[in-house]
Amino acid sequence: MAKVLSFEQYAAMKGCSRADLGEAGIHKAHTSISKKQWSRIVKNQSEKDKEWLVNRNRLRHEYEDEVTRGTIRPPRRMEKLRLTAAGHPDNASTQAAIRILKKLEQQEGE
Repeated sequence: MAKVLSFEQYAAMKGCSRADLGEAGIHKAHTSISKKQWSRIVKNQSEKDKEWLVNRNRLRHEYEDEVTRGTIRPPRRMEKLRLTAAGHPDNASTQAAIRILKKLEQQEGE
């Protein structure tokens, strides 16, 4: 039986999630460090991001190969909706998924 995984879940399992892209504090003003040091930090982060992108592209091809072989199956629409609906109730996407599921259930009941 095929394992149900989205590409994002697959990439996260392989150590290349979206959270690994960029550096949260790099956009801040660099008044406390020299321009040379700041340039080095930005350059290093840029190199890390390029490597991340190459890894993601490689993983995307691996994922597609796994899907083609049948070992992995992307989640279907209803599975995605149920997963989203199980999120935090204050999240707009969670509320929208709940509304969609309720509407679909009403349509099935008619």
